[in-house]
Parts: sequence; C-alpha cells; structure tokens
Amino acid sequence: MKSTLTFCLILCLFSLTATAQNTRSFLSISGGYSLPVGEMAQEKLNDPLSGLAGSGYYGQANYDFRVFRWLGLRASGSKNINTTNSGPIISKADSYATLLGDSYTWDTQVSKWKLNALLIGPALYLNFNRVQFEAHLQAGKIWANSPSVNLIGRSAQDSEPVNVDLLSASTSAMGYGAGASLRFPLIKNLFLHFTGDIIGAEAELKDVAITATKGSYQLVDKISDKRFIGVVNVGAGFGIAF
Repeated sequence: MKSTLTFCLILCLFSLTATAQNTRSFLSISGGYSLPVGEMAQEKLNDPLSGLAGSGYYGQANYDFRVFRWLGLRASGSKNINTTNSGPIISKADSYATLLGDSYTWDTQVSKWKLNALLIGPALYLNFNRVQFEAHLQAGKIWANSPSVNLIGRSAQDSEPVNVDLLSASTSAMGYGAGASLRFPLIKNLFLHFTGDIIGAEAELKDVAITATKGSYQLVDKISDKRFIGVVNVGAGFGIAF
C-alpha cells in the first residue's frame, strides 16, 4: 500500500510539472507574413510570368501526434494570398505597343495569386525546460491560382485604347514543406508559438494566354511550362496540448 501511494504521488507530481512532455497531441493555428520564392518571384527577361508574385499573408492549421517523446507526425493545411506585381506584364505590353508604332500609359487592374497546401510528415520535438522546439519535413498536395492582370493602354496620338489581358490559371502538383516552431506555455495546456515554413512545388502552367487587343487587331501569346513556385511563411499563433 505504501509503495502504491508513493507511486501515485510521483505520477501526480509528474503530470502537474511536466505537462508539455506528457501530452501526445497538439492542435494549433498560426498566421502572418508571406514572401514568394521561385520563378514567379524573380523577374527574368522574356518571361512575363516571372516577377508577378509579391508579398502577402497566410493562415495555417496544424495537428501533431507524438508517437514517441521526441518524434511524431504533423499534418498541416495552409492558405496563402499574395499581391501581384503588374510590372512584367506592362513590359510585355510595351513590346506590343512597339509593334503598333506607338507608346501608351497603362491603367492596371490585378487580382491576388493564391497557394493552398495540404501536407503531412514527421516532426521532431526537443524540450528545454518549459519551452518546446519543433521541426518538421512534409509532403502532400498544393493548389495554385495565378493572378489575372488587365491593362488598358491610352495614347495621346490615338483615341482607340489597347487592352492587354492575362487570364488567371489554376494548377496542382505534388508539394513539399519544411519548417520549425518554438512553443511557449501560457495557461494550463494553452501555448503560444512562433513559426517559420517554406512550401513549394514544381508546377505546370498550361496555355496561359496574354492577349493584346486594339479594335479588330489581336495578338495572343501562350505560355506552357513547368516552374518552381513557393512561399516562405513567418508568423505566430496559439495552440492547445492534450
């Protein structure tokens, strides 16, 4: 009986003082700043799709299940919404204007570009007193929507405008992710965490068309190729351990 009571007392003390080490599941959300990486983030000559992607924001939800004290599985779902830089399309539109023997000022309308991902993979956990460090590698599926861009060109010499349009396109591919987080306990099982992730994929864009129209005259450029698209996400959020 004495041994049993001693064991129960030790078990109770352990559960009160080492909750972070004893829990097996973590459910968390985060959000913050998103920066594009890959070929859509860097401008290149003769590639109007390069340099289109700008910075933005993201939201992410995660579920961790710890198989061992230091190793587990992590599933994540994220959504990125990023701005669009119209500069590369304006450069392409200026090349069309040269063919027409004129120069134009451009009124611009752009949509956002989006990247969604569902990923799963192993996670590593290291505990430093009450702070937990987590790192992960993941694979899964990504879905991307390239932006639409509409330019209306007006010339002082000609009253008839030129319309240059890049239509939105969608693609999906096998994606990969990696990242880490620091978790700080707040109240009971609630924790604050700071996170950083990189998510990307080699995705194929098919028949992305840039169309220039002036009256009955129309010029169409179609682009079909594979390119790496991705984001770096840095943010913070909250979670619960159970």
